[in-house]
Amino acid sequence: MSTCVELNQLRFSWPGAQSPLLSIPNLSLQRGERVLLRGASGSGKSTLLSLIAGIHTTGKGQVQVLGHDLACLTQRQRDRLRANDIGYIFQQFNLLPYLSAHANVVLASQFSPARRQRLGQQSVDLAAQALLERLGLSARQQQQPAHQLSVGQQQRVAAARALLGSPALIIADEPTSALDQEHRDGFIQLLFEVCEQQNTTLLFVTHDATLAPLFPRTLELSAINHAPSSSEGQHV
Repeated sequence: MSTCVELNQLRFSWPGAQSPLLSIPNLSLQRGERVLLRGASGSGKSTLLSLIAGIHTTGKGQVQVLGHDLACLTQRQRDRLRANDIGYIFQQFNLLPYLSAHANVVLASQFSPARRQRLGQQSVDLAAQALLERLGLSARQQQQPAHQLSVGQQQRVAAARALLGSPALIIADEPTSALDQEHRDGFIQLLFEVCEQQNTTLLFVTHDATLAPLFPRTLELSAINHAPSSSEGQHV
C-alpha cells in the first residue's frame, strides 16, 4: 500500500500569531484508507485540510501529497494537482447557485483532462448522472438550480462533484452537518463504497464523536497536534 499523504515536522502559524496553530511531527495516510479526523471547533481542522490540498502553504516542515512535495510546486502546479487528483467537499459546498445540480458536478471535469481520461469510455454527463442517482437525487432534482435544493441535497451534489473522475484523495470538511442520522450514515457508507471501488483515500473531518465507530481509523487532532492550545479565530 503506497502513501497518499505524508506530513513531517509541519508547523503553521497565521500572520501575527504569537504561537503556531499547528505543530504536527508526523502524519501518514495510505492509499485507499478511510480516516476520520476529529477536533473541536477552532482547533485547526480546516486549516490542516487547506495545507494538504495546497490551498495554503507552510513555511516549516514538509507536506507530501501523492509523492509531490507541495513546497516545491508553484501555485499553478498545486492548482493542477488539486484539480486532477483531489476531490474537496467543502463545508459551505461552494456550488454555483444558478447552475443545475448536474452542471455543478460536470464543471469539475472541465478543469481536469486527467479526470475526463479516467472516466474511460463513459461520458462525463453519464458519469455525473450515475453519481447523483447513487446519492439519491432524482432526474428532476438533477436539473434543478442548486439554490432550489435542500441543504442535504446540496451536500450530496458537492460530494458527487468531488468524486467525479476518481481522484486519488477525497477531503471532506464536515460534509454531514446538515443531515439526520439515517441520511448521514447512508451518505458515509456510500462514500466508503465509491472510495473502495476507486482505491481513493478519504480524509473525513468532523467534530462529531458519534461518527468514530463508522471509520476504520480515527485521529484526534489534539493528539497529533503539539501546538499550544489556542483558538483559531476566524480561520476554522
